[in-house]
Amino acid sequence: MADLRPVDVDGPPFPDGTGAEQVYRKLREAILNGALAPGRIVSQVQIARELGVSRTPLREAMRMLQRDGLVTGEANRMVRVTTFSIEDVEELYAVRIANEALAIRLTVPAMTDADDAFFDDALIQLAALAAEGDVDGWERKHRAFHAHLVHGGGKRLCALLSELYDHAERYRRLYITGEPRAMSIGTREHEAIVDACRSRDAPRAAAELGRHLSRTALMALMQLAPEHEPAMVRRTLRAVLEGSGGTFPDAVLRAAGSER
Repeated sequence: MADLRPVDVDGPPFPDGTGAEQVYRKLREAILNGALAPGRIVSQVQIARELGVSRTPLREAMRMLQRDGLVTGEANRMVRVTTFSIEDVEELYAVRIANEALAIRLTVPAMTDADDAFFDDALIQLAALAAEGDVDGWERKHRAFHAHLVHGGGKRLCALLSELYDHAERYRRLYITGEPRAMSIGTREHEAIVDACRSRDAPRAAAELGRHLSRTALMALMQLAPEHEPAMVRRTLRAVLEGSGGTFPDAVLRAAGSER
């Protein structure tokens, strides 16, 4: 049965004619902060009424949320907030580890002093946001930090990584909100990645990035299912670490394919 309780989104209705991007961001935040809980089924008609928007921007916003893996369509113009999934975490982070490790290896050799300055500033800001416990601010800066690590990977790879980053946000927030030290731990891991980048050591940067992503995946999985053995994440990370000796691309592709 559909859940017809009021939709828990903060603030007054949008003015008529609001764009899909604004509706998307409002609903996305409601899902990420738990106001729209995993598994909840809601009516698109109800959402449109409570947000004060027309069907066209809402339909496009729902398409964007489906792209992020946050909702699925149901019959009769209903949508379901997707539940947390062990399989989704494993597959998502295995793909991220493999591809972000590849992208950073492509990016590091072309880094300049300007990149070093960007990372120095980012680390200062991330540490300050972690100390303040500002999850939303930290998440925004964290996204920019990760995007810069891999910006030399090419348009197609960067587009894929951006989409995967969006999809992973719910699990990342699950880890952050469930572990008080998560942002501080992340800051130390970021420092290790940046140190490798500053040394222009691409294999070490890939290894540190792989470890960083693996920790997030493993901690999220611990909160969802402590008994689960995360074989896919561990095997992909091993391939990245083994690739520090120079065989990285083939090793990662083999590991990613062996779990399918």
